[in-house]
Amino acid sequence: MKVSSKSRYALLALVELDLRTRGSRRPVRLIDLAHERGIPEQFLEQLFAALRRAGLVTGQRGVGGGFTFARRPDELTVLDVVRALDGADGLDICTPGDCDLEERAGAGAVWLAAGSAYEDVLAHTTIADLAERELLQDAGGPMYQI
Repeated sequence: MKVSSKSRYALLALVELDLRTRGSRRPVRLIDLAHERGIPEQFLEQLFAALRRAGLVTGQRGVGGGFTFARRPDELTVLDVVRALDGADGLDICTPGDCDLEERAGAGAVWLAAGSAYEDVLAHTTIADLAERELLQDAGGPMYQI
């Protein structure tokens, strides 16, 4: 149940994109996102190409171009991003047949339940939620971990 560095960096950039646009359709340049979040620009280009192919962001070329969300950030979940970059099986902790030792010990069901709960949290946390948490943290308000 490990989320890759690709997904972690993409989430940082998507939160920054949400904070910079806050509901507008104004495109943001990748170089600006990369600089603000300390992400290598070339790496971010690869991530956003995959996110664009998955239909999560749209890109506009030319002067004034950049990236925008393909759908609203409050509809885009962390799970959507993780699945786009890590694949649908990236969250599987233990599936029947893969954890034979644990299944014989009766623990297989526990691993399956843990994976399901983890996926449920990611499915119910949006990019807008993460941006809002970041704003609250910067303002000195309460911070909640997922």
